[in-house]
Amino acid sequence: MRRLVLSAIAAAALASGAHATADGPDAWRVVGVSPSDVLNVRVGPGTGYFVISALPHNARGIQLGTCVPTVTREQYFALSPAAQQRLNGYAAWCVVIYEGQPLGWVNRRFLTEDGG
Repeated sequence: MRRLVLSAIAAAALASGAHATADGPDAWRVVGVSPSDVLNVRVGPGTGYFVISALPHNARGIQLGTCVPTVTREQYFALSPAAQQRLNGYAAWCVVIYEGQPLGWVNRRFLTEDGG
């Protein structure tokens, strides 16, 4: 059951375009973080996990590893509209690699394509 929920979450992310990373950019950058703050990097995918590292507010060239939830486009569109909407409500979390080092998990909403 948990696997189905995670799959549904990822599908919603794919449908909204906000969380899709398969065929996505090669590099990402931090957005939405104040210049006087940092983006917390956690040991797991959620705010219930403790902070293990941080990315500067202006970090660029970030690579993404695994992101959760993970669902395929086909799985997403096989869901009922209510399930799709529920999935869209989940935040995506991704493992980040910065300066060649895997750091931990960040909320995907603070990352965007690094266009150069």
